[in-house]
Amino acid sequence: MRTNQIVRWLSSTLISLAAIAFIPAPGSAQQDLLRITSPGPGSMVRPGDTVTISVSADYSVEKLALIGQHPLGVGMVLSGAAPGIMGRGLGEGRPMQFTLKIPTEIQPGIYRVTAIGRTSGGDVESEALTLDVEKPEPTRIWAEPALLHFTRVGDQIPVRVLGAFADGSSDELTKSTRTSFQSANPRVATVNTSGIVTAVSPGKTTITVRNPSLQYSIPVRVE
Repeated sequence: MRTNQIVRWLSSTLISLAAIAFIPAPGSAQQDLLRITSPGPGSMVRPGDTVTISVSADYSVEKLALIGQHPLGVGMVLSGAAPGIMGRGLGEGRPMQFTLKIPTEIQPGIYRVTAIGRTSGGDVESEALTLDVEKPEPTRIWAEPALLHFTRVGDQIPVRVLGAFADGSSDELTKSTRTSFQSANPRVATVNTSGIVTAVSPGKTTITVRNPSLQYSIPVRVE
């Protein structure tokens, strides 16, 4: 496969992955051909880190790439394959290593990384690796909107959680694994793990947003 063919294949694969919101888990046969062996699922990384990711690929995998969920981008081959972003399967005993740069401007949360390859029988895909991107502890957190007013039962309002940090920066923390939500009275309003508040019945309550060291309360009124 020549360079221009590799680029076309990778570009078409990226477009296909971006065009769908959910990618079904690959079958066991695909996982036998292609596996991300390290780091472990849910490994915590910081914005700006460079992560080394090892991929075990069967010899039948002719071309291999590592693709991260937006905005992570594409991994670069570190060892065990030709220079660039593409590699070739070298067997279980010789995993390839890719490096993936975590953008400095990225919101905390869980991101997926997938290895994809090509065999004579078609494209194969590994089970996704999840990376937990987190910043240092914030010095202050707050929520938007700061007050929730519902005029109808059943309505929903999403809450955004933001944090300020010691270096003077700020960022959204809604999807951070360190962020949690709790309703003081679920009979009036409930909140899910994504911060979406639902009006249940008339009354007043509060939604409390927490991270390991701070909390913020949002007054809620349902008419």
